[in-house]
Amino acid sequence: MATDEQRITSTENGPYKVDGVEVVNAAGETVHTQGSAYLCRCGGSSKKPFCDGTHNKNGFVGTEVADRGPIADRRDAYDGDGITIYDDRSVCAHIGRCTDGLPAVWKLGTEPWIDPEGASADEIAAVVHQCPSGVLAYARPGSAEPVEEELEVKMVASKDGPYFVRGGVQVASPDGSSYERRNRQALCRCGGSKNKPFWGGTHWSIDFKDPA
Repeated sequence: MATDEQRITSTENGPYKVDGVEVVNAAGETVHTQGSAYLCRCGGSSKKPFCDGTHNKNGFVGTEVADRGPIADRRDAYDGDGITIYDDRSVCAHIGRCTDGLPAVWKLGTEPWIDPEGASADEIAAVVHQCPSGVLAYARPGSAEPVEEELEVKMVASKDGPYFVRGGVQVASPDGSSYERRNRQALCRCGGSKNKPFWGGTHWSIDFKDPA
């Protein structure tokens, strides 16, 4: 789990200030390990993942609108045999590892769209752990607390997609207010998300590319 010194802070209409978190670029190369770094979130930098000041020229507006309240107040619960699936739609990155991994459980185009009886508890747990944005979580009988794996603290610029942040790194806004810590998070870096600082799938409509 990340320490208090390891954090990511959005600057006003500018980049993410990343403190003490390892950064991996979209080619899979570690490009930052210690101290502070400034990472692009407007989508226009020619030095991705690092900021090159393009946000000062392209009219980037980084106003954050994501809910800062407790995750437990937003998520829906689906009770199955030996497992409860939690779903917080508000931070979905639309990567599709759930619907691709277990379509008998996560059913597109139906309501309710999650069937907790569609697979075994262990199969469901394995797919939930693959959810990079932390939208999905699960609990086992006897405790309502979500089960999480121990993840290395890291920030990864995914290919043509968001920053995947692992290890419970604290994310904060320009005004200093913080979001609830999550083990798995997906942060916008295309500049177009309607749920900043979190990723919202806008990269497809604006054809965001990295590496070019």
